[in-house]
Amino acid sequence: MTDTHIPYWMAFAHARNMTNKRKMDFLIEVVHDRETIASALQKIELGDKMGFHFTDKEWSSMQEAVKEVPNNAFLAEKLIDQGIDIVHVMEKFTYPKLLKDNLKKEAPILIYTKGNADLLKKNSIAIVGSRKCSETSLHFTDFIAKKAVDNKKVIVSGFAKGIDKQALDSALNYKGRSIIVLPQGIETYQTKTYYPAIVKGDVLVISIYHPKAPWSVGLAMDRNKIIYALAHEIFAAESGSTGGTWEGVINGIKRGRKVFVRKAAPIENNANNLLISKGAIPVDDYGKVVQAENSLLFEFNEAPDTYSINQTPVQTNDGIAEIVIKELINRLGKGITIQEIIDLLKPDSISTTHLNKLLSNHKSLIKTKKGRINVYHLKKNLPDQTSMF
Repeated sequence: MTDTHIPYWMAFAHARNMTNKRKMDFLIEVVHDRETIASALQKIELGDKMGFHFTDKEWSSMQEAVKEVPNNAFLAEKLIDQGIDIVHVMEKFTYPKLLKDNLKKEAPILIYTKGNADLLKKNSIAIVGSRKCSETSLHFTDFIAKKAVDNKKVIVSGFAKGIDKQALDSALNYKGRSIIVLPQGIETYQTKTYYPAIVKGDVLVISIYHPKAPWSVGLAMDRNKIIYALAHEIFAAESGSTGGTWEGVINGIKRGRKVFVRKAAPIENNANNLLISKGAIPVDDYGKVVQAENSLLFEFNEAPDTYSINQTPVQTNDGIAEIVIKELINRLGKGITIQEIIDLLKPDSISTTHLNKLLSNHKSLIKTKKGRINVYHLKKNLPDQTSMF
């Protein structure tokens, strides 16, 4: 029998005219430790705003959403009968922690899954790229997929033609496992090709959209953030100067993620090298980090956080972070800007982009914004965030 709260979660998650961030604010301020989603929406139906400052459009949208609860109950029963699980963001043990860690308040309220959900807890790698791609990019994808399978990593892909399909097929050809992130509702996903792999537990299909939502360009662009957020490592085989891969890589760089992009040969017609100039990490056709023009020389070791800069292995993530942490301790709670860090380190050659990459993912540090300036703090010096995250 369907969890009686699920239809309410569906209504809330798919309510229009309210951003994901605002929905998260509502969950944190109103629902968490105070209400269930069902009781909260029932109060909304009766006109109780529970102290939350809804805009007029948000309030109207939430009242409309409550009317969908009966229809959602029938739909949820149907989905569960088809072997589809429905997981909401407040389920601490089943909702993917990686999504919360990487997307914070942009993490989806609800995810629909079909297949082996344990794959969400495994070490993972995303391989992304254009639908129309070169043979070189396909060979790169195949090689990276094989290496990932050899290292027991799950491959995340977007179920599109070109690089996505190659990544998925290579994962299965090498007896590995894969997560498919749909650009549509899970009920509209119909393919018999991968059904045996789903049953076997080698493939998990997930969607964050209304189960009946058809494929669209907008959803295809939007789901890229989920692909990136579900991966510990990100490799881009080929990108144009616009489109989903480009936007995804740029967004990943802005979030401080390590995005490895295949360095293109001069004769290639793609935007790979432009992405590298914007902060992506260049790799060769075998996934090894290489030198980019006007960039640092990196040597990639087995541990992804271990780099040698200009072949002198002194500027490691931990080494730089240790200096920054000592300085922050001396500052007694005051943050330090990225320019102050550069002045403190006085490196021979290091860009602001690469320094941000080294510090953003450190477990003791947190990056905030002061206007357009990145400021780092010790996590323990900032107020704890809600336990939802």
